Amino acid sequence: MSKLSLQVGAKDFDIKLDEGFYEFFLEDFRKNFDDRRAIEVKELLNAYVQKSYDEYKNKQEIKQLFDIIDKI
Repeated sequence: MSKLSLQVGAKDFDIKLDEGFYEFFLEDFRKNFDDRRAIEVKELLNAYVQKSYDEYKNKQEIKQLFDIIDKI
């Protein structure tokens, strides 16, 4: 387990993540927040909405792939 410390708004949070996921999360977090450890609530909400939209698009693409596979 690895620990990541963040400040969201004015509150401090410690997040414990498994090693493999920690590396993935940290790389993605750095892309979204420029390696800052203090982020605003609005930034976090915007990032969450973007991740949700990305997941929605991925699920649509997976469904399209399954539909193509079913036709073969």
